[in-house]
Amino acid sequence: MEAFLLLKPDCLRAGLSAHVEREIEAEGLEIRCRHRISLTPADIRYLWSEYSDDGHRLMLGLLDRYLGGGPSQVVTLAGPDAYEAARRVKRAIRWRFADGPFANVVHAAETPGELLRQSKLLLGWCERCSGVRPTVTFPEKELRPAGMPFEDIDPVLDALWAGLRGGLTRPEPVPLGGEGSVIVLGVDTAHSLDSTVTAVYRALPGVELGHAIELALHANRVGRYPIGTGSPAETVASLELLRANGIANCWTENC
Repeated sequence: MEAFLLLKPDCLRAGLSAHVEREIEAEGLEIRCRHRISLTPADIRYLWSEYSDDGHRLMLGLLDRYLGGGPSQVVTLAGPDAYEAARRVKRAIRWRFADGPFANVVHAAETPGELLRQSKLLLGWCERCSGVRPTVTFPEKELRPAGMPFEDIDPVLDALWAGLRGGLTRPEPVPLGGEGSVIVLGVDTAHSLDSTVTAVYRALPGVELGHAIELALHANRVGRYPIGTGSPAETVASLELLRANGIANCWTENC
């Protein structure tokens, strides 16, 4: 079947469509159609069905602000191995222009199952491509690990949002008491943003939720990041709490 690219609101605001189309042409793909679409919260939950309102309030709150913050454009693609070629275009554009997880410009399906599911919503918006939408069934996507049911998160996410749109500054590690050691958080692909933030929130005494979100996002972006400083005893205690909450890729270091 045909593939697609979703040019997100930040892509359109920055005028990057011509760059995307040059990458598409370089891959030997044909653009069959272009459609403007304004994604609703229901659309976002359908497209990213691995997240639920109960267990992923942070991720969905940020996705709503990102993808619901303006129109997007769906570009329908055809050509040899369009699915893999679309993924290559996405990686090339993100490498050049992305500025964080909520400023990553374009989306393409990462698995054939995701392509089928998302195509049912994103493709087939005009007579020319009305036969593109798949009619086959596909399994529901497995939910990502859930986090705490954080309450009253809108003010927290609103306060973070301006910074997240322009990248993420280096957040300060949380002082745990004493000195001589740091606790480092690495990338753990088995977790979601919500489950990682939940672990950080529980492991670092006194940390504010917004700060925990910044630490989790920055560690994921750069690969490893010190999230707390203190005495060896304090950092080991926090390390044990992180691991008790399922985070495996974390450790302490002397400083």
